[in-house]
Amino acid sequence: MIFGLFKSKEKIRRRAAVGRLGPYDRQKIEDDWERIEQLIAVGGPSALKEAVITADKLLDYALGQVSSGEAAGERLKNARGAFPPPIYRGLWDAHKMRNALVHDPNFDLSQLVAREVLGKYKAGFISLGAQI
Repeated sequence: MIFGLFKSKEKIRRRAAVGRLGPYDRQKIEDDWERIEQLIAVGGPSALKEAVITADKLLDYALGQVSSGEAAGERLKNARGAFPPPIYRGLWDAHKMRNALVHDPNFDLSQLVAREVLGKYKAGFISLGAQI
C-alpha cells in the first residue's frame, strides 16, 4: 500500500517536472519542420523515410528540452504530462513506426502511412508550442 502511494507521488512529480519549450527551441522546430515539409513534397520512398526519421530526431530534441531520460523512449515516457492523451499515444505510434522503418530493411512506407505518421509528430510539436 505504501509503495503504491510512493509510486503515485513519483508519477505526479515527474509530470510536474515536464518543462515547456523556450523561444529558441520552438524556432528550431519550426525551421526543421520546413525541411520535413520539403521531403514530403518530394514524396519518393527515400524522401518519406528521411522525413519520418528527421521528425523523430526532432521529437527527441524537443523531448530533451522538456523532459529527462537517456533515450528517446524514456524521454517520451517522462514527458507524458506534456501532451493530451491522444497526442501522446500518437507520438508513441509514430516512434514505433520510425523504429520499424530503421530496424527492418524490408519495411515499406507508403505515402499515406508516412503522412499519417508525420501528422502525429506535427500534433506533438504543436502541443509543445511550435507554430507549424
